[in-house]
Amino acid sequence: MKKFWLYLGIVLLVFLVLAAGGAYWGYLQFKEWDRPVRAAGPKAPPVVYEVPAGATLRSVGEDLERLGLLRQALVFEFWGRYLEQGAKLQAGHYEVSAAMTPRQLLAVLVSGRTVQRKVTFPEGWTLRQCAQAVEKEGIDSAAHFLELTSKKGREFGDIFPANLEGYLLPDTYLLPLKCTGPELARIMTARFRELALPWHTKESPLSLRDTVILASLVEREAQVPEERPLIAGVYINRLRAGMKLECDATVQYALGTPKEYLLYKDLEIDSPYNTYLYPGLPAGPICNPGLDSFKAACQPQASPYFYYVRNDVKGDGSHVFGKDFSEHQNNIRRFQR
Repeated sequence: MKKFWLYLGIVLLVFLVLAAGGAYWGYLQFKEWDRPVRAAGPKAPPVVYEVPAGATLRSVGEDLERLGLLRQALVFEFWGRYLEQGAKLQAGHYEVSAAMTPRQLLAVLVSGRTVQRKVTFPEGWTLRQCAQAVEKEGIDSAAHFLELTSKKGREFGDIFPANLEGYLLPDTYLLPLKCTGPELARIMTARFRELALPWHTKESPLSLRDTVILASLVEREAQVPEERPLIAGVYINRLRAGMKLECDATVQYALGTPKEYLLYKDLEIDSPYNTYLYPGLPAGPICNPGLDSFKAACQPQASPYFYYVRNDVKGDGSHVFGKDFSEHQNNIRRFQR
C-alpha cells in the first residue's frame, strides 16, 4: 500500500512538473508573440517581403527568421495555427520590419494589403507613349508591350480589336510591385470595361469602335473640358452631311512626329488617318482618350455647327464655332492669328 502511494506521489509530482513546465513554455510563447526582434528606429528599416503562392506558416516563419525579422519561426507557426490563420496567408509583396512583433507580422501577411506602385497614363497618350512609360517604370520592355497591345488585343476580350490604341483607359493605376506587361494590359482594358463601356448605349450615334475613334479626336482637339461634347457634335454633323472631318490632330498622327504648326503640304500626306484627304473617320483611334472625351463621343451635343477655330484672342484653348463656311472664314479672320 505504501508503494502505491509512493508511485502515485511520483506520478503527481511528474504531472505537476510537466504542467508547470508547459505553463511556463506557454507563457514564454505568449510573451514572444508580442516581442519584436528590435525596437523601431533606423536599425529596423522597413523591407519588402514576398509571400510566395502556396506558402505555409512554417515556410514563411522560417523565411522571416532567416531574414532576421523573427526570433523563432516556431512561435509564428504555433500562434498562426492556434488562431487558424494559415489558410489566410495571401501571396504578394508586403512591407514589414524587424520592429514588428510576430503578431503584427502575421496580421500584415493575411491582410492582403500588398505593396503597390503608382503609375499614371495621361489622357491623349498614344500606345507608343504608354509603352515608353512602361519601360521607364521597369514593368516591361517598350517593344514587348507595344507588340502585345498593337497586335494581340483580342486576348483581352471580344469587344477589343487586335490593336488596343484608344482602349487603354488613361488613369492613375495602383499596380502590384512585380506587375508584368500582360497584367498591366489586362488591368487597363478591364478599367475600360468598368468605367467607359457603360456609357456606350444604343442611343449613342456610333458603333463602339467608331465612338472610340471619335473620342480620340475630341481628346486631341478639345482643350477646354466643357467644349468636348460640342466638338463631338461638330464631327457628328459633318459625318452625317458627308463632309470631310478635316481634323488637324489626325494629320499630326499620320505624320508620326507632332508639329506645333501644320503646313499646307502636311495636309496632303497620303494616309488613311488624314481626314483632310479621306472622308469619314480615320482608320483607327489616334490616341487613348480619357473618360470625359469618351462620354462626349457617346453623348455629343446637338448644335447647328459644322466648323470651329481656335480662339487666339482669348488664348485659353477655347474655340469659336461656325454654322457654315462663310461664318467659319470670318471667325478665322477675327480670332486666329
